[in-house]
Amino acid sequence: MKEALELIKKHGATAVLVLWLWHTHNRVEHLEQKLYNCLEREHLQNLYTKPNEAVIPKKIEDEA
Repeated sequence: MKEALELIKKHGATAVLVLWLWHTHNRVEHLEQKLYNCLEREHLQNLYTKPNEAVIPKKIEDEA
């Protein structure tokens, strides 16, 4: 925390912006990883819980 305060004193608004961007980037990366894990889990769950459904065409009857 002291390093952050020293950076802010030395570089002012630029340091605040850099620290804010770094913090936001870390949060977004963490959230992105959670979303990928959730989607992967959902995909695997769908593969193993739903039966493989084959599409069987209906017999075409002549209308003659």
